[in-house]
Amino acid sequence: MKAYLKELMYYILAGLIVWYCIILITDGVHIKQGIIDSIEACMNIIIPSLFAFMAASGIIVSSGLYSFISKPFSLFSRFIIGMPSSLFSIFLISNIAGYPVGAKLICDMYDNNNINKKTAQVMQCFCFGAGPAFVGSAVGLELFGSVKIGMIVFLSCVISNLALAAVMCRLFKLKVIQNNTNLHFDSAILTDSVLSAGKSLVSVCTLIVFFSTLITTLEHYGIIGSICRRVGLNGSEGLLRSVLDITNLARMHSAAYSLIPVIAGICSLGGICVIIQIKALTASRYSLKLFVLTRPIVCALSVVNSFWLLKIMLPDSLETAACKSGIFVKVNNFVPSVCLILMIFLLKIKKRVAFSKRV
Repeated sequence: MKAYLKELMYYILAGLIVWYCIILITDGVHIKQGIIDSIEACMNIIIPSLFAFMAASGIIVSSGLYSFISKPFSLFSRFIIGMPSSLFSIFLISNIAGYPVGAKLICDMYDNNNINKKTAQVMQCFCFGAGPAFVGSAVGLELFGSVKIGMIVFLSCVISNLALAAVMCRLFKLKVIQNNTNLHFDSAILTDSVLSAGKSLVSVCTLIVFFSTLITTLEHYGIIGSICRRVGLNGSEGLLRSVLDITNLARMHSAAYSLIPVIAGICSLGGICVIIQIKALTASRYSLKLFVLTRPIVCALSVVNSFWLLKIMLPDSLETAACKSGIFVKVNNFVPSVCLILMIFLLKIKKRVAFSKRV
């Protein structure tokens, strides 16, 4: 029976792909605009904000710097969270730098034989966050015109990850196989980290472009609007788009204050696109089943945390009407991003030439 169901799912998937290809051909005008918007988002937002963190994450792991960053938090890490002290810097950076950076750090730790597969699977569950830069600008300023609200959403997600870490680190004992206590750094570490970051960003950006075409298609045929009306979220199509791809939060430009807890939950989820990005980055190194199972729990915790944080940080009664906010700054990082891509390409060629000369 399972074999027949699996075969049926393959036929359904094949049919959907064929249907999607037909749409791409017949309604190319609508898809084209979605692709243009997503490429602009990648060049202006994703690449400038994530590349430095991804490159730095490789340097931090390969050089052994993560052990030194963790030392000031050793007591908190061991006795409150129950996590090996040398791993707390991975948790800290993951929740500050952005969604894919956590997976990149864990993969680097696993590839360098610093942690085993089980530890990587557990750490992935709570080393996952949007970061204050994205939440403060996309949620705080763009949606509500208040950085404080963005920080409330950010803290809701971080506290939820901390709570999950405190439970999971006691259920699953995390192990550090090889702890780099000697700091070392050379040009090879820098080059490898930069190239690895570039390769990771290619996966991230291509998935964002693909999901943009998918969302554009669903909007064009009224599927997103229909789903929102059925679940009682009429007029909140932006929230559903954000569940598919979290970058759509920045395109809403306004939201009701009553939706802050919902947005906190969506930020903890990260969106389907981000989850697939994590899968692409981790490849076959370790399973993401535990990560997928625990995400709904973290989302629920973030919703609850946002309520009491709102009462503490914004004690006045909140309006239920939508808060309108304009775009404060129109960022254009297209040319610097192109230069960055060319630099990575040249580094790759130089590394191959150097390898050929040695051989």
